[in-house]
Amino acid sequence: MSASHKLLFIGEPGAGKTTCIAAVSDIPPVTTDVGCTDELALRKPTTTVAFDYGELGIGGEDRLLLYGLPGQARFKFMFDIVREGLLGVVVLVDGSTEFAVQGLRETLETYAGEVRELPLVIALNKLTTPSETLLRQCRALLDQYGLVAPILPVDARRRADIVRLFELLFILLDGEADIPAGRGASQWH
Repeated sequence: MSASHKLLFIGEPGAGKTTCIAAVSDIPPVTTDVGCTDELALRKPTTTVAFDYGELGIGGEDRLLLYGLPGQARFKFMFDIVREGLLGVVVLVDGSTEFAVQGLRETLETYAGEVRELPLVIALNKLTTPSETLLRQCRALLDQYGLVAPILPVDARRRADIVRLFELLFILLDGEADIPAGRGASQWH
């Protein structure tokens, strides 16, 4: 019998949620990108307005369902659509901008209540060089919201980096998820 498990990607617009899903999905990702019509158009030409969706086989017929929510707070209601059966959350941060911490703050302001009870990983995407300062600022911000999560650099275009995020989330689940034995992350490579 097959089982499906859900993982969620959240973060500011342009942080790399769509890119993460595209990097690991076994199916062509479903996206709901439209042209930007507000100040966001200065940073990127399109934005997600519902959610991105992809699937990843995790052994046998079991599937990991991947959802990416829009980065704008006005789309917070989309969390309720994917909430049931959600195993964990990846928060993407655009580490290439001077506003990286502000982007994480806005994401946590929007979703801290929703993610408090879920395994959580913070992914610093688009870093050109490792930044201890950014890492410290992100840790301090997590502390302000009473959240505990590993923080690691990733390249959202690299499948291996995204698989590493999944591995961390499943470690955080600490056996709570009903993932069949023998269907670990080593089969995702």
